[in-house]
Amino acid sequence: MGTMLNKLLDRISASLDPTEPVSALDIERVSATLLVEIARADHEIDPAERETIIKALQGAGKLDADDIEGIVDEALAEADSTVSMYEHVRLINEQLDKSCKLALVEQMWRVALADGDIDGYEEYTIRKISDLLFIKHRDFMQAKLKVLEE
Repeated sequence: MGTMLNKLLDRISASLDPTEPVSALDIERVSATLLVEIARADHEIDPAERETIIKALQGAGKLDADDIEGIVDEALAEADSTVSMYEHVRLINEQLDKSCKLALVEQMWRVALADGDIDGYEEYTIRKISDLLFIKHRDFMQAKLKVLEE
């Protein structure tokens, strides 16, 4: 505990101070953590899954490669901590619109598929996160089909 992500989540939990707005970097950290949750849903993180998380963040944000590597490594290190996924999801819901949330769901599918197989635990985790993001089942399935066709 005590990492930047935990500090961010503590700040969110204490009701965001208006003088400390959530930054793009905060959003990308939270997104990375959710993507790591998908990658580890099958109890192992394949190197291809890690690479897919990095590519997803490179394509979605303004961070440089070193920042992204650091965020992913931090998210991987924290994956087993007691930080609740619900806090991550709450921040996403507060800060992102529907199209951004759908893009995040697509990235989760890409991470799940990165090792060549979508495991049942990975699909369950994506479904659970999608529900928490208020993504309709139809949109959840369309995101999956889109990624499978890529």
